[in-house]
Amino acid sequence: MLTRWLSLVFFLSGFAALIYQVVWQRLLTLYYGVGAISMALIVSIYMAGLGLGSLCGGRLAEKVKNKILLYFVVELAIGCFGLVSLPFLKFLGQHTAGSSYALTFAYMSAFLLIPTIFMGITLPVLVKIFNHVIRNFSQTISFLYFVNTIGAAFGAIFTSYVIISFWGLDTAIYVAVFINFVLAGIIFTSRRMPASIDMEKQKPAVAAVSQTGSGTVPVVAYALVFVTGFLAIGYEILWFRVVGVLVKASPYAFSTILFIYLLGIALGSRLMGKIFKRNIPDKMNLFLLIQFLIGSSVLSIFLFYYYLTSKTPLQLLTHISFSLQSHPTIVTPDFASFGQNLFANLYAMTDIFLWPMVFVFLPTLLMGASFPLITWLALGSSDQEGKAVGNVYFFNILGNVLGGLVTGFVFLAHWGTEITVMVFIAVGVLFGCFVKSIGSRQLPAYFRGSVVVVLLIVMLSFFPKKGELYQLMHEAYCKDAQTFLEEGEDSLVVTCEHEGSIYNFVNGTTQGGRPGYRFHAHAIETASFAPHAQRALVIGYGTGSVTEVALKMPGMKKVTIVELSKSLMKNLEKMPVFQGLLADPRLEIVLDDGRRFLLRNQDKYDIVFLVCIKAHSSYANNLYSKEFFELVGRHLTPQGVLLAWTDERSVTPKTIAAAFKHVRLYAQIRKEVFCIAGNSPLIQNLPAIKSILEGFTPAEQISINYSLFQFSADESAIARKSALYPINEDWKPVSEYYLGLEFKKHLISSRMR
Repeated sequence: MLTRWLSLVFFLSGFAALIYQVVWQRLLTLYYGVGAISMALIVSIYMAGLGLGSLCGGRLAEKVKNKILLYFVVELAIGCFGLVSLPFLKFLGQHTAGSSYALTFAYMSAFLLIPTIFMGITLPVLVKIFNHVIRNFSQTISFLYFVNTIGAAFGAIFTSYVIISFWGLDTAIYVAVFINFVLAGIIFTSRRMPASIDMEKQKPAVAAVSQTGSGTVPVVAYALVFVTGFLAIGYEILWFRVVGVLVKASPYAFSTILFIYLLGIALGSRLMGKIFKRNIPDKMNLFLLIQFLIGSSVLSIFLFYYYLTSKTPLQLLTHISFSLQSHPTIVTPDFASFGQNLFANLYAMTDIFLWPMVFVFLPTLLMGASFPLITWLALGSSDQEGKAVGNVYFFNILGNVLGGLVTGFVFLAHWGTEITVMVFIAVGVLFGCFVKSIGSRQLPAYFRGSVVVVLLIVMLSFFPKKGELYQLMHEAYCKDAQTFLEEGEDSLVVTCEHEGSIYNFVNGTTQGGRPGYRFHAHAIETASFAPHAQRALVIGYGTGSVTEVALKMPGMKKVTIVELSKSLMKNLEKMPVFQGLLADPRLEIVLDDGRRFLLRNQDKYDIVFLVCIKAHSSYANNLYSKEFFELVGRHLTPQGVLLAWTDERSVTPKTIAAAFKHVRLYAQIRKEVFCIAGNSPLIQNLPAIKSILEGFTPAEQISINYSLFQFSADESAIARKSALYPINEDWKPVSEYYLGLEFKKHLISSRMR
């Protein structure tokens, strides 16, 4: 009975832990930005806390007599911190937002280390408790790792698809807190179960044969787990980059890829538990074989994808995914029309799961089998299982932290995806040199060496060269075009130029394009409400159409561009058209997160342009929340105006109207709209439009066609039209996590019929 309760507890503990991870990571970006350095700091600190916790947990598990009570205290502490985490982070963020990265590291550590250390304590303590009951270490570690990881997998997917989408980030935290408190209650009650009382009274029994020390020098096991941890997180970063290009910057991409990643690891751990039931004389040999298979499987997957996509009709799958703007795409449940395009509709709703399954599932299945195996190999003494698990988990996470930093900031920045994947594959394949046997069959050294050499030759000969993988993914737009590609730690940028047209993609998502006449028109209309502007702020450069208008405004003295992607600016600077646009001495280019930039300075602007940010993109709510628009308002001069482009017509305009006294909404033939907002009455100066247009050629003036948009509503009309819809707030990212909004729109539409 105790083991069943503890299994449920550990499943829900993993579920709650991933709620915290998804939400806390999201909330920290509100104050410290979504740039590559900020994101790396968040992940590194989170992982470091788990590692330190596991190290502490391993020692506590061996020293504390009442381990059930210890586990109760840990779960209760996590819940208590979760309960105060929202007001604590809000207070911390309001007083430290926009700090230098050194100080940001300290503030993030102050927030994340305490709860993550407690989270890290749980596995070694529960292993000690569980193993006392079933007295089989190999089964204990494989089963508990499976239970906790499968809970984490479902926690990741449920958090984004359900809780955040329908109720927001704050509700997600309170759900996790509720789970922690319920678990604490279950654990506290279970201390009176017979097995718990027996554990407190008895001394450790003589271990079964299956849990005696492995004979492996622990240092060797720790070195191996460090290397495999390095590779595991490195692969994860690469998969996020590759799959992210196919499913765009969807807010559901992170949790979906993480779900498949954790699902594979969980099932692999469970599979190893079944393998442990057999008599495997050389477990180190099995561990080395698994590492070889991981490298071989990654090689096979990438080669199959590349050549099947480039040489067969299966390329259609990549083209469809790349053309979809939302992942998953919501298809209206009209069964008559749905059936006519059954495959296309089902694919649009499920491709966000397909691509992680293709790239991620098989290798992570093998990775999951590795952890319980290496933990068994690190067990030096049968009565020190908690300490062994804590040490292994610590070195695994140490490898994770270093692997994440090196892969993101060194390998991707200098080598790119293709070469980095090849290096990781090579390391995995080289483990094959030390695999002495498969089953009962011995493998001669010359045979092992030959297999490894052949695989390395195949990889070097057929693996896509630098940039070729992403050129293939962008082929639907960039075929027969001159293609410029730049990959860095922050993003992948592909810009294609063909017959005078420029298509620009950042991590697979369209960012601007030239000629951008409709963007010119947006900016010119906005400029007519600030005809005497001298300072402008452009958040998101795109392909420069808005910046071009700002520089043509009479009297403009300085235009500050805040662009998140360093790789974007490097890529555009390769093209002559942008070299000229970016050479204007009035330009100031700042590589930073737009919100973080405003939080860390007090400058005022006559006009602020916010363009080309899709409302349903990941982290878009940082720039579409009421709090952000209020922040922009504080940086406007008394007569200053804001241009905010959006592809969402209900929630975003209402949010802007909640932050500004005066708003004008313009509708277009396309889905997108834009708003002009300010805190002073919006008075248009029509001669200003003519003055700006004179800076363009006659042909360009004709093309800047005002028929593409028209004034649609002011703040009062916006309030009436969107009365049934909520607004975006920092803790309620309604339009970003759009599944809940789409459901609400369907309900509203049904009522109006």
